[in-house]
Amino acid sequence: MGMTKLRADFSIVTPLFMGGADPQSAELRVSGMKGMLRFWWRALAWSRLKSVDQVRSEEAKIFGSTEEGQSSVKIRLLPPKKTVPIKKKSVLSYNDGTDAGEGSIYLGYGLIEANGELNRRCLGYPIEDGALELSFLPSTPEDNIKSVEAALLAMGFFGGLGSRSRKGYGSFNLKKLTRGDETDPVFISPSDKDGLKRAILNLFDPDGRYKILRYDGLPPYTAFSKMMRIDILDTSDEPLRLLNSIGDKMMEYRSYRKEKNFLDDYKLIRDALAGNVIYNHPKRSIFGLPHNYYFSSTKESAKVKPKDHERRASPLFIHIQRMNESQFAAITAIIPADF
Repeated sequence: MGMTKLRADFSIVTPLFMGGADPQSAELRVSGMKGMLRFWWRALAWSRLKSVDQVRSEEAKIFGSTEEGQSSVKIRLLPPKKTVPIKKKSVLSYNDGTDAGEGSIYLGYGLIEANGELNRRCLGYPIEDGALELSFLPSTPEDNIKSVEAALLAMGFFGGLGSRSRKGYGSFNLKKLTRGDETDPVFISPSDKDGLKRAILNLFDPDGRYKILRYDGLPPYTAFSKMMRIDILDTSDEPLRLLNSIGDKMMEYRSYRKEKNFLDDYKLIRDALAGNVIYNHPKRSIFGLPHNYYFSSTKESAKVKPKDHERRASPLFIHIQRMNESQFAAITAIIPADF
């Protein structure tokens, strides 16, 4: 019995901030893609294994580790025919050459200055005609191969590559997944919003190809559960403009002065500054930590960060999905875990 092979044809539909040892370089790297595939594999594995030790053990058997040794899958990148590096200090722009809006700059905070200038190089969008070839050792159990298939689908629906991938940059689109010499693909990317909804539901069908059950509780790490929420939002013919519209809405929603959505958060922080013991956390923690508060009336400030850590990533994932040559959809996934 020979090796089982998968081929994952992909595109990346928003600017990609990914590089190697030189943080100012911009390149597509198979090591980073493998790392992200492992992330989505773990997200799917928890509901099945329900043990961190078992998840680590099975992940190591598939992808390799110092304890388990060699990976049972070899991953090779067939690079896109053309990538366009965008230099540092260039201004982030749409494909028509106009400067990108405040929403897309906001979602790229840290990589992009307030005036739109890039703090590091990136690869322009879209990146087309890339592929991953995955070759599994003959001894690899069928269930393990299917678990990697499912992780590729999840990565294609919700994930991205490189820095700020949770904010929609480097959105990875799985165009087609084929297995060996089989003529019928395992997966073909849907071409409209209804097809996209069906494809996501099929991934989580407990009686479907991957028999994925959603965990009934709060996972200890980012993993799919009954507490997650997935939405297909706006559509547009331009992916970065679509991402910009989400950034605009997020800025508006988070604005205390404009929307007054988080009055309780400000009261909570005022109580803390007054010396009261607080047993709760700000609702805006959903957007990640740390975040800062400043009260102009009293000149007081406060910084909220996770206990024992400097940062906590947001459980909100933003992804831009191509449906056809002229339409893209925004997908958001809230995947909560023990905070």
